[in-house]
Order: sequence, then C-alpha cells, then structure tokens
Amino acid sequence: MIVKVEHAGLVLALRRLESLADRIDTQAGWANQATPIGLPSLSVLPAKARWMRDQVPDLERLAALALLLDTGAEGSVSFETSGSEWDVQAMFDSVVAQRFGPDFQESTGLTDDEFRDLMLTFGSVGQTDLPADSGIMSAGDLQQLIIANPDLARALTTLRPRPGTGPEGTLAGLLTDAFVAPGGADELHEQRRLDARDLFEGLGGEQAAILAMMFPSTVGNLPGVPFDQRADANTVRIVVALEDEQDELGDLKDQHEHNQGDWDFLGRNNDDLDGPIGESEDLIDLYESILRDDRQILYFDPSGDGAMAELHDPIDSSTRNVGVLVPGTTAELSNFDGNAKRSRTFSDNNSAGELSMITWMGGDLPDSIVADAPFANYSVALGPGLADFSHDVRLEIDRAGSEAQVTYAGHSYGGAVVGRSELHGLDADRVLHIESAGMGHDVEDADDLSSSQSGVDRYSMTAPGDIIGETQGTQVGDNIGHGADPDEFEGTTRLHTGDKVDGSPNTGLNSHTTVFEVGSDAWQNMYGVFTGGTVETYRSPHYEYVRSTYGVSSYQDGWNDDGERIDIE
Repeated sequence: MIVKVEHAGLVLALRRLESLADRIDTQAGWANQATPIGLPSLSVLPAKARWMRDQVPDLERLAALALLLDTGAEGSVSFETSGSEWDVQAMFDSVVAQRFGPDFQESTGLTDDEFRDLMLTFGSVGQTDLPADSGIMSAGDLQQLIIANPDLARALTTLRPRPGTGPEGTLAGLLTDAFVAPGGADELHEQRRLDARDLFEGLGGEQAAILAMMFPSTVGNLPGVPFDQRADANTVRIVVALEDEQDELGDLKDQHEHNQGDWDFLGRNNDDLDGPIGESEDLIDLYESILRDDRQILYFDPSGDGAMAELHDPIDSSTRNVGVLVPGTTAELSNFDGNAKRSRTFSDNNSAGELSMITWMGGDLPDSIVADAPFANYSVALGPGLADFSHDVRLEIDRAGSEAQVTYAGHSYGGAVVGRSELHGLDADRVLHIESAGMGHDVEDADDLSSSQSGVDRYSMTAPGDIIGETQGTQVGDNIGHGADPDEFEGTTRLHTGDKVDGSPNTGLNSHTTVFEVGSDAWQNMYGVFTGGTVETYRSPHYEYVRSTYGVSSYQDGWNDDGERIDIE
C-alpha cells in the first residue's frame, strides 16, 4: 500500500473528510488499493471516507505528522507498507526519522502517547483553523512537558528550521546569508527584524509560542521576535542550562571533596561557597527561579560569564515608560539577580503600573576594578548589541499600542556601555549615567554623536567621594578610558545624589552602590528620570571646617542650596 502526501493542508482536509464520512455509505473494494491522497483529487475521496476513518483511527495524527515533512517543495512524501492494512506506527516512525532523526524519541525519553501528542502539536503550526477538540496541546501544556523533561528540551535546542514555505520555512529564511550591496547590511537586518515580528504576530499567541519552543536556539535571541516568544524559547534553553549546571555542581563538589586529602598548595581546599561552588549554586538558584516564576528572559547565553536580559513587567497599552538598567564591573550571570532586584525596585514602587523595567546584561563585563575596568574593549563590544536591542524594545512598545518613553541607565562600567551604544544609534528618549565610568570611549563631545541622538535627554549623577569620579573624563590611546565626564558633558543635566534614608549624606566609597537604596534622594532622582517625573539637580556638598592642634580638618555636614527641582515632562 502506498500513501502519497501532496499538500500542506492535508490535516484540515482529512478532518473535513472524516466529518463527511458520517453521511456516506461504506463502499467495498478500497482496502486493497493504493490510496493517493491530495487536495487536487479530493472530489473522489468521499466514497472511501468511512473506510479510512474506521480502518485508520490515527489518520489525523499521521496527517499532522506529514505536515512536519511538507515544506511546500516540489514532489511528495510517500510511505509504503506491505499488505492491505495501514501500518500507522511504521508511517509515524518514518515521518519522525526523516524530520527529527531516527533516535529522537529515544533521546527525549517520552512515552509513546507523549511523543505522538508532541508531534501532532508541532504539526499543527500554521494551521490556524484547527477545531477545538483537535487534541493539540496548549502552549502552556507543551512548556510544562518540556520543563519536566530536560532531555526533550536538549533535543529541541538541536533543531534548526528547514527552508521552504510555511512558518518554519519563513523562520529559516530569516537566517540565510544574502548578497547585499555595500552599506546595505543594516537595511537587510532591519527588514528581517520586521519579518520576524510579522511571522510570529501572524500565527497568533498559541501557535507562535509552539513555534518558538520548537526552535528555541533560533528564536531565543532573534531580533524582531516578540518578547513573549523570546521568553518561551529561552525557557527551553534554561531547562538545558539548569541540568548542565547541576551536573557541573556535582563535579565541583566531588573535586572539592577530593582536594581535602591534598596538600593545600593552591588553596583549593577552601574553594567552596566563595568560589566556583558558590557561583554554581547561585546559577542554579537563578535558573530554578526563572522556571518556577515564569520570568520573561529576552536574551540568554550561558557561555563564559554569561549574558541575560529580563523583562520584569509586561509592556502593554497602559505602559507610559520603560527603563533599561545596564550593570557594570563584576556583573555576571551568577549575580544577575542582584542587579535584577535593583531594576524591580523602580517598577515595584510605581503604584500606577505604568513603568516597565528591563535588566540588560548582554555580554561579558569587567571582572576586576583594577585589572579590567580601565579598558574599553568590553564596552566597545557590548555597545552595538545594546543599540540593536533598543530597536526591539521600541518594536515591542509599538506592538502594544503604547507611546512609552524609554530610558537607558548605565551604572558604573554600564555607563560606558550605554555611551558606546549611542555611537550605534541607541533608540532612547532619555539616558541616565549613574556613578558612570564615562560617556563611552571616543565620545569626547556632542559632535561625536550622530544626528539620531540629537533628541535624547541626558542625565548624570556622581556622589562626592565615589572613587569613580577620579577617573571620569580620562582616556589614553585606543583602549584605556571611557570618554568624557558624564557630569560635564554638553547638554547633560547633573542630578543630586543627596542623603540616604537615615538622613546622612550619600558620599564616600560606598556611595557607588548605596545610591540604589530605595527611598534615598539618589534613588528618587533615578525614579524621576525613569518615570518622566520630577528630579532635583546637583547640589554641591557643604563642609564644616574644624581647627585642632593637628591642623584644619573638614567633614561634610550637608548640602548647599544651589540645586533646583525640575519636571522632566
């Protein structure tokens, strides 16, 4: 017997065919004949519809599976079995082997029922008028199946979309190389960003989520993909990262235990909570939190020190402002949650729910203040990525029907990253430098920025006594220093860092981080920039001088009255 599949709409045609079978008498003679199936010859099929329904109860599943192979190319897919009976299992195995590889089910560890439901669900992508009782898993059910089966998640991360028509073919087309005229690469990139948005918006929420989870390695960090689907894809990737990190932690603990019997020449016997073991445990806590709390991860790369971007609040039609916080030196994936908590303090305290915050750590940042932070290569590498991400943020705002204003805030070395991103067309309404390393390497004055940045409102704050103030505005050669001093940059409004919550001045070495104390004057000014509210401009410190037998000493006892309150909007 030969079954010939010739049309991507087969699954729907067969469902309609089955409904017709209730009104058609059984006709003998069909069981021993070759059975070509295809829409062009649909008119001759109703006569055998009841036979097909009665003899092949899994026909709908088989039809959906066939769609996994049909990309709209010329030709057809054929299955041949011996005898007069339909061997659905053999056909199923044939489809899976051709599409996913012969060992896919074994590698995922799923039961036969789970695996067939999975294949049927994948086959449904692009079929927008599936009946409610089709048996297709919901996107939520599929996600839970993947979270519960790390081997399935790992297998999915190896899949790549194939060229052709339909959603999968369109997705593959976004990745193909193309010949472009000199200077045309940027235009092609932006067009593909829009094409990715249109692909997923055209599918609708459920099927878009299924497509994202089917090809997580392709979709997770792909420009233009709506944030919901990027999060769906990255959830799959984090399931794999969690299992990998759990294995790594086991190896580290085994090695640590082994080291206890060695002469401790390298100090490995103490390499526990403060070293790789502690970092691994922190990563596991992060990944488990993401999966448990359904956190929205917009960018993910576990290699090296890691990279991640997280959306903490939905962007919808009620969103009036979006804030993006970029951390600085020593930031890495194992301590990402500390920076994420800083971001959340701003939106958590916005009772109107009109502020959405994002934490963006799009790549490697300096590990050491002394050995790494003076060098610009980190910010030079990260700047283009932040600028590119900013266009996705604007696209998401447009999708939501919002007119939200966007603020990009860089803390410490993150300020240099934000500054460098402006050289690549950062799509920002406001930029905020917080205890910032500088305006970005090679950004010495406003003339160094392109015309696209002419409408950006810039703000900066540096607390008295923060050691970073001694390095701002310093640049030497091609890779040392971070451009102009943000506090003195043309057109920038310098803001007051003020007092901590206890009323003491927010000054000195610790002020580099205590400016984030919720409710402090510095925090209130950051909140004012993020929300387009009211801020207080720079007030110089007031010092009290004391004469003693050892000479004259001074201490800060407050602030002068040279600042003012201004409304941003």
